Amino acid sequence: MKSTMYLILFFVSQCVYSQIEYGKPLNDNLPKKFDKLRRIIQVHNFPKKIDPIKIGNFYYWKHNTTILCTEGNIEIIEYGAYLFYNDVWNLRKSYPVKELNKNFGLKSGQLKQAEPYTWVKNWRTDSRLFGGWAMWYFIGKTQEGETVCGYEKIETTSNLLN
Repeated sequence: MKSTMYLILFFVSQCVYSQIEYGKPLNDNLPKKFDKLRRIIQVHNFPKKIDPIKIGNFYYWKHNTTILCTEGNIEIIEYGAYLFYNDVWNLRKSYPVKELNKNFGLKSGQLKQAEPYTWVKNWRTDSRLFGGWAMWYFIGKTQEGETVCGYEKIETTSNLLN
């Protein structure tokens, strides 16, 4: 009986993972929240294509993320990350704005004009080795009250480096 239950549990878990279809996102299938927002916050990830390394029992896709706005000061009101699977962008996590200082060194959510802010160790980690697409996004308000955005896609691979 126990072995039957374990076998069923294993089968169900494999079905759940096999139902996720990773693909390449197209430029026109962005989340609807960006539809009417002007894209003036520059978001840059380095590298843009990330190969993992294995440390212990985990895989690490090491990269950094930098944000910048040249048009003026912006107050960031929301930021987070999406993952692309089943042909749509799915919200992975929306971070509390108060974490901007810890992650980017951005005090009080204020993105100052022409000042780059970088999250140096913005790493993806997982116990499973798989590639896919992610997108970091930022939404903010200009000094005039306009809601604006910025986002950048990154590709993670399953090409293990070590």
